[in-house]
Amino acid sequence: MSPAPQIQSTTPLMQTRLFAVEAVELLFANGEARTFERLVGQGEGAVMVVPVLSPDRLLLIREYAVGVERYELGFVKGRIDRGESPEQAARRELREEIGMDARRLDKLETVALTPAYSNYRTHLFVARELFPAPLVGDEPEPLELVQWPVSALADLRKEPNFTDARSLLATYLFEERAGL
Repeated sequence: MSPAPQIQSTTPLMQTRLFAVEAVELLFANGEARTFERLVGQGEGAVMVVPVLSPDRLLLIREYAVGVERYELGFVKGRIDRGESPEQAARRELREEIGMDARRLDKLETVALTPAYSNYRTHLFVARELFPAPLVGDEPEPLELVQWPVSALADLRKEPNFTDARSLLATYLFEERAGL
């Protein structure tokens, strides 16, 4: 395996409230030089949580996704605020989005969305033994809560409005860890 390319320079191209775009000049071990652009997320990444209502039911949310311009089904999610751990962010998002916290919060995995273009990472969790603990969130409209049978996860993955790759992966990891 070749050694990692050397970063020759990094040039900021654009900055928004959520992201920065950088040009990165790389020098590869074979002498080839290339410039790549990458998206740099602001903050500490994100969390996604699979809330387990009962051994046979999960809780999803339906919210507007501006990137695809439609309402999407998915799991509780949000960014990690500065100074928060992924676990703290997961609990806060549970409270804000579904009005509950969890006595058990188990880490599934940490995943990169597009490692060739971004440093953005999402920490996936499963929340069990839920209890009421509402917290006002930053959602622009109330989120619709949707219960889904664990036995029908294959059907959920076929839903045309369940397309977030992180949510899809979370269903497979949940099944694997639960021994389904």
